[in-house]
Amino acid sequence: MEFKFSFGKKKMVKSIRTYVTGRVKEKKAFQEQLKRLEVQLQNKTLDQFTYERMRDILEASFVQQQEESRVQMQNTFLKSSPF
Repeated sequence: MEFKFSFGKKKMVKSIRTYVTGRVKEKKAFQEQLKRLEVQLQNKTLDQFTYERMRDILEASFVQQQEESRVQMQNTFLKSSPF
C-alpha cells in the first residue's frame, strides 16, 4: 500500500530540506549565543547566578523553537495526508 500526498515527492523533499536547514541555523545561533554568555562570564561581565539563569532561558527558548518547528512540519504532512 502506497501513501499518496496532495503534493509531489519533490515538494516534500524541499519541505524537509528547508526544515533541516532551519534547524541547523537555529542550532548554530544557539551555540553562538551560549559562547557569548560564556565569554561574558569569563570576563566577569556576568556573575555565575546570572549566567546560569540566562543559559537556562536560552535553552528553554531553543527547546520551544524546536518543538514549534517539529509540530509545524508534522502539520504540513498531516494536511497533505489522504487519511
